[in-house]
Amino acid sequence: MVTFGHKIIFRRSTSDQVPVIDGGRISVSTHINGLVDPLVIVHSQDRRFTALGRHDLVTRPLLGWWCRGLGIQPILRKVETTEGITDRDFATTINQRSMLTVSNCISSGHSAVVFPEGTSHQDPILHGFKTGPFRTVFAASALAEHRNQPPPHIQPTGLHWRNHTKFRTDHFVEYLEPIPIPNPYTSSETQQLIDGVWVEPPENDVVEMRDRVFEILNEATPNSPDWETYRSWILMAHRRSSSPIQDLKKEVLQTRIMREAWRDGKLSDETMENAKKTSKILSDRQLDPRDINPDGSVIRDQTSIFKLISGLFMMLLSAPLFLVSTFPQAFLAWWMGDRTDEGIDARTTYHLLAAMFSIPIFWPISSLLVSSSASIYLGLSITKAALFIVACFPLFYLTCLMMASGYDMMQDYARNRRRIRFVNDEDYITFRESLSIVDKNLVDLI
Repeated sequence: MVTFGHKIIFRRSTSDQVPVIDGGRISVSTHINGLVDPLVIVHSQDRRFTALGRHDLVTRPLLGWWCRGLGIQPILRKVETTEGITDRDFATTINQRSMLTVSNCISSGHSAVVFPEGTSHQDPILHGFKTGPFRTVFAASALAEHRNQPPPHIQPTGLHWRNHTKFRTDHFVEYLEPIPIPNPYTSSETQQLIDGVWVEPPENDVVEMRDRVFEILNEATPNSPDWETYRSWILMAHRRSSSPIQDLKKEVLQTRIMREAWRDGKLSDETMENAKKTSKILSDRQLDPRDINPDGSVIRDQTSIFKLISGLFMMLLSAPLFLVSTFPQAFLAWWMGDRTDEGIDARTTYHLLAAMFSIPIFWPISSLLVSSSASIYLGLSITKAALFIVACFPLFYLTCLMMASGYDMMQDYARNRRRIRFVNDEDYITFRESLSIVDKNLVDLI
């Protein structure tokens, strides 16, 4: 389910090699994209995993079944007690039990995924960290030492998106240097953990580890005053390159160089002002620095008409089976994602869930309907009908991939049309003038 969901909602994906460690691993990450965040981390690793998550993930219909099956452990946050959903004593009991469960999993060599910000958000900076994940890893270290297992590590993980609210976007998972976790517990305290009684680790150790990881992850975020400033750094990263940077990983790393130049005061006010102006003009037209040639002109794709024809052909070819197998849940995901009251970060979560639950729920129903129709109108025997049901699954899978590829080609054509319209736009001259100032100042900087 995770692999299929990943293939469908992303066009391009890149991941660093996960650092090799012997003990358990707890991936601590940034959080701006709902349930998609843990998906991409899990997809890039090969260990059994668990996670700490908000309590309603395991109580909702359908989604709760999936999360419970994966061993997601519920956490009752302060907001639940403040709003009267639960009382403080009950929340403490549930949270301690969940942390102890995750600690046991990590101490046994499994992986865990946690998001210490507590909730996803849309800001280009980190929000304050909760202490729960860091209390958990110290308990895991004590349990591992008692069982003569290798010590667990915290794995700082950066998540990067081309545009995290868009279907078929690009993403990059960045793995930073893992941090070994010492055991701060006494032997008697460790025995209590073994007996199933939660014992708090020393507060100073928890706060120190929390602050250390915060500083590390802070550099793996845009860490920008606002998105407008970050887009200007991206623009300048592209302009420093001999050609547009297509790979998201390379773009992220090159943008950090411009961030450091900005911090060091090497980028003048004139440079920043014009970089913001040009990047905003591009963003307003749903374009980005990948659409600009090194000489400042707009890239023209001479093959876009062929992409249009090929994309239409692939979508039409896959349409009959796609309509009866995947279209209903895809339409529902689009409808709910664009109208959710949970924030824009939940948009692609609906796309993900529609793709993942196609396999265990929607496709079996569709295959039965298709097989029944074939049996009635073609007179198939029971054996042939059963084989037909089995054959439907790879066919449904293939049509989804074809539809996604056709959609990508159509988007490429639409992007090229936006480039052509931009050249005739009244702001195009302003764009070229501002871009030339940026290029000149960058040459002086280099």
